[in-house]
Amino acid sequence: MTHAPNGGSLIPTGSGVIDAEHGAILDLLSAMTGGGPVGLAELTALRHEVAGHFATETAEMAILAVERRERHEQAHRNYLANIDALIATAERGGSLSDDDANRLMLWFIVHSNTADTELVEAARRAGDEPPMIAMDDWLDSLDEADRDALRS
Repeated sequence: MTHAPNGGSLIPTGSGVIDAEHGAILDLLSAMTGGGPVGLAELTALRHEVAGHFATETAEMAILAVERRERHEQAHRNYLANIDALIATAERGGSLSDDDANRLMLWFIVHSNTADTELVEAARRAGDEPPMIAMDDWLDSLDEADRDALRS
């Protein structure tokens, strides 16, 4: 389990790729909530890392139902919009407040521990579904086995 400096933790999702990306994002957010100055460079680095991670998750979600995928992707768009607003503030000379940094961290931890963990599990379940076989095909295969047994 990865720990945030404020006591929050990331639950492993079960996907090595997603968990590694979560760790990298958490490192950036931890630096932002560590009390030091946060400016355009830090926000831009976070934006880049988060956008790449969300692209990874979008690929993982391809097998999910459209409505489920859309809700998750909308949450991603909203988070990126929040980061973009903070970048715009930094470009005008403003700085990130402790509240802003904490909100980014909190959203990320909650989203990762709930939606992302569920996403990986749902994708795993969807990918593990047994193949469906038609009853006629199954009966034919039994007949073939009987014919093979008679030939022996």
